[in-house]
Amino acid sequence: MVGGYRDYSEAVSVAVGNQLLLHMHNAEHGSKTATPEVMPVQTPQETEPKMFGSKGEVTPAANEVPQIFAALDQAAKTPALAPFPNDLFAVGQDVPVDRWIFGQHNKLLPVKATCRALARLMLANSREGLRLTKAASDIASEAVKLGDYLRHVDAISESHRDDALSFAFPYTDSPNGDKSRLRYANQFVASFTKQGTLAGLPIELKLANRDHARNPQLLLTEAGWQFALMMNPILDSRKNGTQPRFSDEEVSFMIDHIRAHVPAEAFAFGAVLAAVMDRANTPEKLDDALEKYLPKRSDKPFTRAFLTTQRAGVISRMIDLALLQRLRDGINVTYEATAKGSEYSPTLVPEATK
Repeated sequence: MVGGYRDYSEAVSVAVGNQLLLHMHNAEHGSKTATPEVMPVQTPQETEPKMFGSKGEVTPAANEVPQIFAALDQAAKTPALAPFPNDLFAVGQDVPVDRWIFGQHNKLLPVKATCRALARLMLANSREGLRLTKAASDIASEAVKLGDYLRHVDAISESHRDDALSFAFPYTDSPNGDKSRLRYANQFVASFTKQGTLAGLPIELKLANRDHARNPQLLLTEAGWQFALMMNPILDSRKNGTQPRFSDEEVSFMIDHIRAHVPAEAFAFGAVLAAVMDRANTPEKLDDALEKYLPKRSDKPFTRAFLTTQRAGVISRMIDLALLQRLRDGINVTYEATAKGSEYSPTLVPEATK
């Protein structure tokens, strides 16, 4: 063990991922603002089973999903929506690893929650408009309450850390406080980069975008609105947390949407599935197989740790969408394509980036 990590490789991987997050934050907000919380990169190996916590560690009052994340009225009138963000890549085009979605944007339940909250705010503020910075701040604040609730569910179900529903959500007793909310707002809602472009996982997945007003509003796209309307097993039922994160309808919708409109993610899914089905089914073997998609640079070459971070993020998102499963045997971890993943792979088996 190295300072709580399994080895030097994992420690380096976490450090690089955190440095990338700090760099992105400084580029977006300058160096004088609060520093975002840095999160451990969840490399899919454990030296021993880790349970999320005990029932005594959760907030006693965290017993329900906040109203802003609750199910929408299916008859609600569709508000004004945003167009899809522009994309550097076309559907079916090879996408190098450095252009994949950032590896620490690794959970999709926060995206679902943000779509729900944004839909409700759009309906409530149809006349006044929804300023981007205020929307991100308000949603992140409400996400703290949702994080408390999900920690409560995780404690009851004694979830393994890899499977914790509350992972990536801020929570009341977090030692990082405002930094945790800032991280959620930046990564899982939206924020502007120094170059004036919009960033965040809902943007990268083309579920949300800005309008073109002088004071920009944050709006759902048509896909984001449809995703927000769909019922969700976690947000809309009071079960014990052992059910899947997403319904079959949500999974099918997101996979179809990604394949049709999110070239970087579609390519990454295909690359990972092709490698896993070709027996590159451990973290180390998969990194070896994906290295051919990492561009070669003479100046500041990409590191193996960066590749590991990117791979870990893709794996986590694919597990959320039931395309892959993670199998544990003691300290060893292997990946296996699900039936849905096997169906996906033959239609998109990418060749190595030239």
